[in-house]
Amino acid sequence: MTAALQLEIHDLPDTGEIMVSLAESGEARRNAASVGFALALADEERATLDRYHSEHVKPTVGASARVEAVEGVMRNLGRLLFETAFPTGSRARGFLDEVMEREDRGELVIISGRPEFLSLPWELMNDPQLGYFINGLTGVARQASVDVPAGETAERVDEALHVLMLSASPLDGTPPHNGPLVDRNTIAGGRLATATVAALEGLNTEASLDNPRPATLEALQGLLERSPNHYHIAHIDGVTLDAAGNMQLEDANGGASAVSPRRLGETLAGGGMNVVLLTSGAQNEDISMASWSAAAMEIAGAGVAQVAALPAPLHPDAAEGSMRAFYTRLAQGNTVATAVSSIRRGLMDTPERVSVYGKRVWWDWQLPAVYQSREFVPPVIAQHQPDPLAPPVIHPEEAPTDDLQIPVQGQHGLIGRQAEMRQLERVLQANSVVLLSGDTGTGKTELALGLCRWFLKPARVAYPGGVFYTAFEASQPAGIERVVHEIGTAVAGLDFADMRAEQQRRWVLAYLQQNPSLLVWDNVENVAGFPDGNAGLLSDEELPGLAAFLGEATTGPVGTAALLLSRRGAEDWLKMPYASLTLEGLTETDRLALAATLMDSAEVPATRAGADFGELLDMLGGHPLAMQIAIPPVKDVPATVVSAELQRLMDQQPDGGEAGRSPVLTATMEYSFSRMSRRNRTHLPFMALFQRRVMLDVLSHITEERTYSQVMGEDLASGATRSLLTPDGGLQSSGRSYASCRTLLRQAQAAGFLEPISPSVYQINPAMPWFLGRKLGGQVAGNGIQALEQEFVRVYADTADYFMESLYENQDTGTTAVLAEEGNLTQALGLALEYRQWDNAQLLIQPLAQVYRMQKRFPELRRLRGQLLDVIGRTSAEAETNGAVEFWQYLLGTDAMESVEIMDLDRAEGFNEQLLAYLLEQPGGDTDERTAAVYHQNGLIASRRGQYDAASEWLERGLEIIDGGEDQESIADACFAIGQVRHHQRQYSAAKEWYMRSLDIHQRLPDYEEMVNDYRALGSACHMRFEYDEARSWYHRAREVVEENRDEETAIYIFHALGTVDHSEYLFEEAQSWYQQALGLCDRMGMTEQMIVEFHHLGTLAQARGIPDEAEEWLTIAMEYRERMGDVRGVGIEARQLGVVFHEAGDLDKAYQWYDQAREAFENSRDVLRAARTYGQLGIVEEERGNLPDALEWVARTYQLVNQYQLPMLVQVKAHLARLRDAMGEDTFRQWWRDNTGAEAPEDLDVDASEIL
Repeated sequence: MTAALQLEIHDLPDTGEIMVSLAESGEARRNAASVGFALALADEERATLDRYHSEHVKPTVGASARVEAVEGVMRNLGRLLFETAFPTGSRARGFLDEVMEREDRGELVIISGRPEFLSLPWELMNDPQLGYFINGLTGVARQASVDVPAGETAERVDEALHVLMLSASPLDGTPPHNGPLVDRNTIAGGRLATATVAALEGLNTEASLDNPRPATLEALQGLLERSPNHYHIAHIDGVTLDAAGNMQLEDANGGASAVSPRRLGETLAGGGMNVVLLTSGAQNEDISMASWSAAAMEIAGAGVAQVAALPAPLHPDAAEGSMRAFYTRLAQGNTVATAVSSIRRGLMDTPERVSVYGKRVWWDWQLPAVYQSREFVPPVIAQHQPDPLAPPVIHPEEAPTDDLQIPVQGQHGLIGRQAEMRQLERVLQANSVVLLSGDTGTGKTELALGLCRWFLKPARVAYPGGVFYTAFEASQPAGIERVVHEIGTAVAGLDFADMRAEQQRRWVLAYLQQNPSLLVWDNVENVAGFPDGNAGLLSDEELPGLAAFLGEATTGPVGTAALLLSRRGAEDWLKMPYASLTLEGLTETDRLALAATLMDSAEVPATRAGADFGELLDMLGGHPLAMQIAIPPVKDVPATVVSAELQRLMDQQPDGGEAGRSPVLTATMEYSFSRMSRRNRTHLPFMALFQRRVMLDVLSHITEERTYSQVMGEDLASGATRSLLTPDGGLQSSGRSYASCRTLLRQAQAAGFLEPISPSVYQINPAMPWFLGRKLGGQVAGNGIQALEQEFVRVYADTADYFMESLYENQDTGTTAVLAEEGNLTQALGLALEYRQWDNAQLLIQPLAQVYRMQKRFPELRRLRGQLLDVIGRTSAEAETNGAVEFWQYLLGTDAMESVEIMDLDRAEGFNEQLLAYLLEQPGGDTDERTAAVYHQNGLIASRRGQYDAASEWLERGLEIIDGGEDQESIADACFAIGQVRHHQRQYSAAKEWYMRSLDIHQRLPDYEEMVNDYRALGSACHMRFEYDEARSWYHRAREVVEENRDEETAIYIFHALGTVDHSEYLFEEAQSWYQQALGLCDRMGMTEQMIVEFHHLGTLAQARGIPDEAEEWLTIAMEYRERMGDVRGVGIEARQLGVVFHEAGDLDKAYQWYDQAREAFENSRDVLRAARTYGQLGIVEEERGNLPDALEWVARTYQLVNQYQLPMLVQVKAHLARLRDAMGEDTFRQWWRDNTGAEAPEDLDVDASEIL
């Protein structure tokens, strides 16, 4: 609502006076006597005040005293403004006292047509008794005239807050194609877009944000023309002004485009905008606050009701909180002045900001201002109000959102780099592939991740298909398989991985060619090997495949692009054109911002930030990692000493240095390392063996062993004895070296070598292992490193064994642990192969393989196994020669098992043949349990192929070997599998007997999970025998178990099965209840595929009940879901069922349309069997229409497919052809066949129709 009480300060320029008034709604304005106003500021004084507010953006080392002096001037200026406007004993002071005593304190309104008057810091007015009283008012507004027109003031409620943002960061020139990404002195504009997104996400309302890219006036105008009066606020971020007072927006190429404030205001007003928020970007030149006032007043004068302006960039510490306060108040229906007042109050309540002058109070609270041309009250946005009386809802774990697919930022996050981000955005618009190179530690990854987050939310419009990040870590087997899997599962879910590898590749390429997306590939130097000559992640034969994939993905018409990060300026395996740019050190402004953060983190006193500190920063050249290591020592050592030591160390480095490594980084590492205690210098190098992270418990396990102390020459062990198990059953050190390891890690963190992930886990920067490895090699003699590596393998083999147990006990926790330690497990696996420790290698691969299986990363797992087989031998003879035949059997056996699961039966059969050939050659091989396992796999293969007699033979041969033995689980598995074969053979009584035997074993073990499978199988067998009551009994026994264990996923399938039993008995109400229970659980758990099944069955249920409209509704919903998932075959299934619904209802035209749509879907998905059946149904419709030649054409096509593919419906097709022959006449029938097929009509059409079910 608008303020009913306004305290006004009027500018009277003709007389050089000001007048204070009190205006109250419904009453005449009361005026105080005018007083002289001679408080004019000289240009230099104004410039000094203006520079203060950009000091944190463009700080100057050693300027702390100047900043404090300016703050004193501001305090005194505020006092003078107060004493001039509200002198003691005056009527004006009485007005102020009256306002401050009122409960609704009202607004302060500054009225003037002069920007230099409006831009005075009225918010600084202060008094010893009242303090800075502005904070107690509802708001402050500025306007050009005494009375502003009344606009929209009636209260209304809207359902969502719609924000239009224009975030401009114009850069000079065309986007570069080669050379440095940006110039060191570049300053970028937009700064609040990301903070605004976070603020909007935190609101208790629905909110939308449109942020066109590039940020041009034309893009803004286009959105307003397409959606007039739609947006509640336009947020113009990153605003910079030129000397003429024009606003610098972007042109189509991201360069600067000057737009007058009036033109911008007219565009906004023409689109129905009543509220505009202007937030400043970083300026290359100092612009006066008067210029900002003039610009804001022009926008308001052009027709925008209220303009809020922040004429200097907010400090990053305050950005998100300020935006959240503003949008929260705005969504509550408050005036813009009140919303801006909430920003001011928040800045004033938490005034400390990190700076190179230390963490100090900043006076930025007086900056926000509101300019208005008419009254306006924003609508209230409907709040989310959950029913307090409603029962609690337990929601399942949500699928990871897009931003959770991106790695978390580092310890300090992305500081600065706004210009680089905007330049990369421009370069990606001009080039489909961009290679960004830079030395280790320059911040390539942090910059890329910042860009990912920018495109995921604020600038999602640029790449609506998504942003996909992949890191090619040297310790992990990443190849094209991982890239494809990560993209496919992020878009289509885990079911994507059910496709064959080549199908996955084609699907992902089709998606990228149809949906603008951004690929970000990190560490691509490792693909071919770095430095040059080292082995790469991919072989020379694999590199062209990766290049081809990248080329195909980025050459489509929609604009999919790729950003590659490397320590090399060129990658020879890239065959497509690409831009090659270099990321150098931080710009002058950004390096000071990072320095401030590092000083605050390391508690470096502000007194250290003198001129010598500036010289140190110059020497570091804005190298982020070097700064992270070199700045903390300034707490104890003068910056001049640090600089001198670094220069000495750089002078000692050999010419040329190390590839991809800055000399200053190596020097800072050497210097920081030299400052450590002797104990830390002795033990820290061991961490060269770890990949990306080190766990305190693992480190403790290794360091407390005798091998470690013998090699390192010192025992690190100390501290009290601790249990080997954590309270939750996890693995931990015995504690002899725990305390020392913790101290070591913490001191390494303080020195900049590590970053904390948790109190017991630390992240290792990729630059560190090289340096630490060199130190380790210099201090360990003889075979010491080999001994340490073998100890590393031993401990990680034990850890892998523990991970396997945790995967069985808690899949989610276990999976998280394995993925976090994937680099170290892979590192240990490589060392185990090197030292021919095959048993440990098997232990190490098991948790990785289990997680890969759970995530359906089968192509990656096959690639990893292939690499292992290359080492131990592809054949049994080669493996025996290497002493690794047991490991060889494990690799082939698990691959065969997975191949059966994913229906790659030929591959599984090939591995089984190799295993059988080896096993049967061994003494007692024909009775070996391993032979029985292979027989079992062969049985499953035959069963999947529909060769049930062969399947039964294989399974029974395997059971014969193990029957009567101790492996009861395998016996039960064999019985269950034989039962399934009998089930497929429609021998339901025999199937029941085998299922009962399996159940008997599982009950004796007991194994409740497998008992549920037995119950369900028995229920299905009884159902097929029309023993409905017994079927229900088995299903209900399964239901009781899963409900007791809260296994909601399995419960869904049981509910569905109970529904099908009732459906079969025409108990439609009961069936509908079960289907809907299953559907509700599916919806809650996000099981889209099973939801579609329930929709389909609800449709067929309505069809059986004779309610075609309801059947059509359910089946149409199922089809829409399948269309969204890209399931072409599924669309055909639903369309064909809709055809059946209308066919039964006698609507032959609609039936034909649906059958024809199903036909097209089955043809496109190459589903021959369903296509053939659908041809037959089209033929029946045409026959019933009386179109016999057309009917014959469809049935003839069916007949050809049945014969060509040996489909199981020859009798039905012959009977249909015979019926058409009789209806058309034999001669006409034969003539049609000759004319249309070029062959003679079939003669053997007279079949026994009783054979047709």
